[in-house]
Amino acid sequence: MTTSAFPHRSGSDPTGRHFLPPEQLRLCDPGDLLAAIPALLGFRPERSIVAVCLTDDSTVGAVMRHDLVLGGGDTPTAPMYAAVDQFAVVCEREQATGVLVVLVDDRFADPTDTSRAEVASIVSEFEDLLDRTSTELLDVFVTADIGAGNRWFGLLGGGRYGVQSDPAASHVAVAQVVSGRAIRSSREDLEATVEAGPAGERVRIAELLDDVRESAAPRGQFAGRTDRLGDRRELEFVLAHIARLHSGQGVAAHEYVELALALDNLVVRDSLLALAVSAYADDAEQLWILLARHLPDPERATAAALLGYSAYVRGDGPLAGVAFCAALESDPDHALAALLDNALQSGLRPAAVRELAGLGYDSARKIGVTLPPPIDT
Repeated sequence: MTTSAFPHRSGSDPTGRHFLPPEQLRLCDPGDLLAAIPALLGFRPERSIVAVCLTDDSTVGAVMRHDLVLGGGDTPTAPMYAAVDQFAVVCEREQATGVLVVLVDDRFADPTDTSRAEVASIVSEFEDLLDRTSTELLDVFVTADIGAGNRWFGLLGGGRYGVQSDPAASHVAVAQVVSGRAIRSSREDLEATVEAGPAGERVRIAELLDDVRESAAPRGQFAGRTDRLGDRRELEFVLAHIARLHSGQGVAAHEYVELALALDNLVVRDSLLALAVSAYADDAEQLWILLARHLPDPERATAAALLGYSAYVRGDGPLAGVAFCAALESDPDHALAALLDNALQSGLRPAAVRELAGLGYDSARKIGVTLPPPIDT
């Protein structure tokens, strides 16, 4: 016998969750490119180096960002060597014909500031790495901040300069807003999404978890968790809470405990990966965020990993990275978070990790649960 925890949702728009695909996105004007960066990243970068891969028809591919770490000397810092090396690896994997680099830093308010040897060395190091690939460094644009009317200038190609377009009016930003993806004012705002909540509540939940685990009595509703019936009950319990969130209901303290115990079941966790490609992905993400904020360490790690996977599949790399970081801070040995974080850092495309969702469907099917079908991509 199979069960389905979700009712049919009429009127869902499978295409509404997806960002404008790369093959439809072309940016030729530097001012437009800079204005589009907050939408491409999901937040407005500060003190950052951003690399945008392009094909031979100026189609945007992978977009990468790293903190711009300056040491004040004549050579790049170790983090910058590592960053441009990883950028070059992704450019080669993407088979990008060109790459544009944007330096966003309030220390560059005066164009002459970028003549410092350290910045020139970062660019030179990246060029040397790209010489081993088929990707050409097309230009390096510098600006103190992303915003309408802010000045930019190019380090290559004859020292071009100009002003930025309005980021809010960028067609990329419009596409993001229409698809329901938030554009945050800073990376800190993005990190706050999965930041641990009040310590008192998490301590209380941790105490309840300890009480349950130390009890010699069966766990009641979830007794017999090693068999298919126990696995199915735990999975259905999580699915029911996702459906409840969609209807506006909250989560009680004792329910956080049961949810944490359910996600500790690898069969349940693996099954839940499937939701990332279903019409219920948004609702599931809301539960993962709640759990990542309210559960103690290391229990919050699995919720953060599930959130990161869902964000990864829909192309939100920045949120995925923040979620995986939170998961590994909570539990450095969390295998799923480490696997997915390595894939993300290596520039593996969402389509490649989407295959894990298929394993999730298989896992749920084996214990008799029918999950919502995957949406078209």
